[in-house]
Amino acid sequence: MIFHSEYCQEHTYRKNGKEIVNPIQKMVIGGHVVCPRCELEKEHQALTNEVQAYYDGFQSQKIYNIFIDKSIITDQTILNASFENYETSIQEERLNKSTCIEIAERLKSGQVFNPFLQGIQGTGKSHLAYSILKRINDAKLNKSCLFINVEDMMRKIKDSFSNRQSKYTERYFVNLLSSVDFLALDDVGAETGAIDTDKTASDFVQRILYAITSTRQDKATILTTNLSSEVLFNMYDKKVVSRLLKNPKYVLFKETKDKRLASIPF
Repeated sequence: MIFHSEYCQEHTYRKNGKEIVNPIQKMVIGGHVVCPRCELEKEHQALTNEVQAYYDGFQSQKIYNIFIDKSIITDQTILNASFENYETSIQEERLNKSTCIEIAERLKSGQVFNPFLQGIQGTGKSHLAYSILKRINDAKLNKSCLFINVEDMMRKIKDSFSNRQSKYTERYFVNLLSSVDFLALDDVGAETGAIDTDKTASDFVQRILYAITSTRQDKATILTTNLSSEVLFNMYDKKVVSRLLKNPKYVLFKETKDKRLASIPF
């Protein structure tokens, strides 16, 4: 251990409310004159930075995995959905795909609005809604994304009434869907069963949707539905629909045919 004649004047301590310089004698280490206290602080900061980087990476991956681990998806083929494999054959499909890509970019930039995809079943609404979230999630912005099939969610909540071991309670879903940054509610209205203009959602469904939408007024919520605005207003409380349609960006499928029926050879 070789000490040097120089002293480091960078270190202080407080005494009687004043900062007092605490000179530290420098040392010769590896042929270099250094302050042992400064070197120790550098090592400590480097270790702190390393631990923080690991923690940040862990937290970032945890947020990224919410989309993968906690989404409720009935049609498992949706898991492979992306803008790249959304097939277009008519102008409306090409326009809607382009619009959804634009929506994803706007949401990534921090804009807050509610994309609303409406049309008959089988037109690819769920595919595009999932693709929007996938594009955002893959950007790794430390923003959480979640895709929820509404009918399946309601079924799981009802099952929890008799299955005390189930984690899928009303509170679980309300808290989860309220907390994520970007949410897609898929196939809104299907949870009521057969669709007709006289059908109304149960108080149970209304309560859950009201609780979720009430907490998402400053967050983006993507919706897909087969229902017209008239049916939506007949089916749900006006306050629920008003929240669902707040600051909307409509993507309408008026000419697109049911892709699933189109593939039937008879």
